[in-house]
This record gives sequence, structure tokens and C-alpha cells, in this order.
Amino acid sequence: MSELILKVRQAIALPFGWVLPGVQTRSRSAVVSADGRLYALDFARFMAMVFMMQGHVLDAVVSQSYISVTEFPWNIWHIVRGFTAPTFLMVSGAVHVFATRRDEDGTVKADLLSRRIRWALTIIGIGYFMMFPANSLWDLPYVQPATWNTFLAVNILHLTGVTLLLYVLVAASTKNVQQLGRRALGVSVAILALTPLMQNPSVTAGLPKWLVPYINISTGSLFPVFPFAAFLFVGLFVGSLMHAAPREQRNEVLKTYAWRIGLITALLGFLATYIMQKTGVNPAYYSSSMSIPTFVLRVGVVLCFFSLSVWILERTWSLRNWYSVLGKKSLYIYIIHLVLLFGTPWASSFGRTHYRALSLQQGIVVALIIILVTLAIAITMDWIGRQKWFERKKQIVQYALLGTIAFVLIT
Repeated sequence: MSELILKVRQAIALPFGWVLPGVQTRSRSAVVSADGRLYALDFARFMAMVFMMQGHVLDAVVSQSYISVTEFPWNIWHIVRGFTAPTFLMVSGAVHVFATRRDEDGTVKADLLSRRIRWALTIIGIGYFMMFPANSLWDLPYVQPATWNTFLAVNILHLTGVTLLLYVLVAASTKNVQQLGRRALGVSVAILALTPLMQNPSVTAGLPKWLVPYINISTGSLFPVFPFAAFLFVGLFVGSLMHAAPREQRNEVLKTYAWRIGLITALLGFLATYIMQKTGVNPAYYSSSMSIPTFVLRVGVVLCFFSLSVWILERTWSLRNWYSVLGKKSLYIYIIHLVLLFGTPWASSFGRTHYRALSLQQGIVVALIIILVTLAIAITMDWIGRQKWFERKKQIVQYALLGTIAFVLIT
């Protein structure tokens, strides 16, 4: 009977212990780490993707008479949107540390590096395919320069692919996780140090037109390598520190220390921005996503969010597998929601046909529909991918997709 009472009490404590007096929620940090997966990072990445989706939808379909990013609360909304990509990239870097398998001599397994390279090239290709500037390959000679700029602009898919290739180069030269962490920190510092220089037009003068968008925002890129690739390498460094902790303590370490380090880091970034503001530095720099203080501030806030994610995970432990599935499908979620919102180069969708034409209430409804449909598709894809019959048909599906892409490009 006492055992039954204990189980009932634990069942009540898990979902309600943080709101009901006298009922304590047992920390799940040790349990979370016991199976080797950091579910808190899955949760952080999942929440970043959800906020990204609602941001894209509201920005695309709601009239600007309802949303003014210079006024409260939309100025806060706009600022928070700036943390979604850094969160995604830092989580990606951290989880790569744990996904990197090594041979007995410490070198990274060759097949893993090959898979990373193939995946990087694949998502770069998808990024360009989604922005294809013409109805077919035969129409490319008639594309206007402004349309080419849109096509060549670097989005999160291009950035992730290129940064993943850089990660392969760094990881292939290391013999252990600690060495990987040190080199990742060095790479992130180097990228940051070069970022101000890369904004100089003379640096990109004479470079191929497709390369310039990877270097700076002068041609309309949203996520150039300088400085955004540094977020993933900072994540690698954070992951290497967590890897050094005992498995059963990793989430507790993340919850206890990430917010402290993050708060100090964020304050340093804020202080640097304040000093620049008071000393007459051009606001276009210190308020830009290209500025080093902004980068430092964002890293600090993301670290604080990592700690918060562990705290939330302990109180939503039963949902951990959903966080894992949706966190792992983050890039799929990115692609799916954009297709639902904007369509493809060959078929428009709601975000184009009703661009900034809806009320706020209508926009919220559209956002909820797109988010729910996107998550449902991602979950379905994960389920299909785990079926035995799909393993036998996987190559056929891949060839079918390639054939479809070839067909739409040449017809």
C-alpha cells in the first residue's frame, strides 16, 4: 500500500508539484542524462522553431498597421525574434559534440564526416531550390538583377550547410572532444574578429557574385557567415564543456551554471552597446546583428535560456520524447512551414497572396494553423522514417524526389 501511495504522489508531483503547495517535483536532471540525450537542448531548439514560425507568419500576413516594431509590445517581439537563429545554431553546435563518433585513435569516423558533408550540400541545395528565380532553367537568362540578389541571398539553410562544412574541417583535425572545443572557440573568436573587416565593401570587391552574400549583408543576406557561423562554434565549445561533466550531472550543470555565465555575458554585451551609444558610435552598427556586442548579448541570453529549458523540462518530463522528435526535425520544420506559408517558386501560397493584408486576430489564427500543420507533418515524417518498410523504399523515395526536382527545373 505504501508503494502505491508513493507512486500516486509521484504522479501528482510531476505535473503539478511546481504549482501545488506541499507537493515537490523531484529533479529529473540525473534521469534526463542517464540515457545520454540532452532533452533540454531539444526543448530549446523546438521552442526556437515555434517562435520562428509565428514570427514569419505574423510578419508576412498581418498588416503593418497592427504591428509596429518601434512600439511596445512589438518592439520586444522583434527583439526576441533575433534570438531564434542563435538558439538553433548554438544547440546544433552542442549536440554535434555528442553525435561525433571517433575511432580508437581519436580521429572522427570517416563515414560520419561523409554523411555530414552530404547533408551540408543537400541543405545548401534545398536553400537555393526554394528561392529558384525562374520557372525553369531555360528562363534563367531573362532573370532581372534584383531577382538574382534575392536568389543568392544567404538564409539559415545556406548558413547551416556552410558552417557544417567548416565543422567537418575542424573536427577532422582533432583527436578528442576537448581539442574540438578549444578549436571551436578559436574559430568563433576568429569569425567575430573578422566580422567588422568583412563589412568593408573593398573586401568583397571582385569576388564572385554568389560568394559575397556569404560574407556580409550588403546584397540582402539575412545570415552571412560573419558573424552567424560563430554561434554554432560557440555551441560546440559549450557542448565540449558539458561532455566533460559526468553524464548524470550534465543537465544539472547546465541548469546551475549556464544562466550565471549567460547573465554575465549578456551584461557585457549590453554594457558594450551602452558605451558605444554614449560615445557617439553610429547606431546602425551597435544595433545591427553584425555587431560584436549584439553577438555577445545574444550568446548570453541563449545560455540563460538553456538553464530555463532544463527547469521547464523537469516539470514537463513526460513530453521529453516529443521535444526530441521535433528538435531533431528542426530543419524539416523550417522548410515545411515556409512552403506552407509562401509556397514554392512554381506555386504561391497564403503569405504571398495575402501579404500583410490581414488583421492581427486573423494572422494569429493563420499562425496557429501553419504551426500545427507543420508539426503534424514533421511528426508524420519521423514516424514514417522509423518504419521498417520505409528503409526498403528510402532510396526509391530519394530518387523520386530528385526526379521531381529535375522535372520542374527543365519543363
